[in-house]
Amino acid sequence: MKSLDKNTLFSIFEAGDEEIYKEYDMEGVLENPYVLMGMVLSGIQNFELMNLMFSRNFPKEYKNVSHKIKYKYYCKLFGYLTRIDLNRLEEIYTIGESYPKQDVFEGLDELRVYFESLEQYEKCSTIKQYQDHLIYN
Repeated sequence: MKSLDKNTLFSIFEAGDEEIYKEYDMEGVLENPYVLMGMVLSGIQNFELMNLMFSRNFPKEYKNVSHKIKYKYYCKLFGYLTRIDLNRLEEIYTIGESYPKQDVFEGLDELRVYFESLEQYEKCSTIKQYQDHLIYN
């Protein structure tokens, strides 16, 4: 059986929300913190689905690359998160759906715990700032 290439496999999910917004000349919406947070949250859910699919369908092959794929994917989600300026959150930013604070907190905690397991504490600290903002605002 053909081995799984972590770069090719990940590319399936790389064409995400950001590319779609750019394709339709809606790049301005990528300044909206709620859109960015939605990209982080949906990204975590998408990764979990992808991880489950490939774990079941290609158990041996996927096992060899899964940790690299998760790292690359979660770093991309972390990048979306850090584009949200906590000092400039304004009420003018809205999208069709709002995200319950608990869901956002738990999604961010998924990222934080993952980076904590890798001992990337600077990322953990950054994520914690976003969680604290949810709690105290």
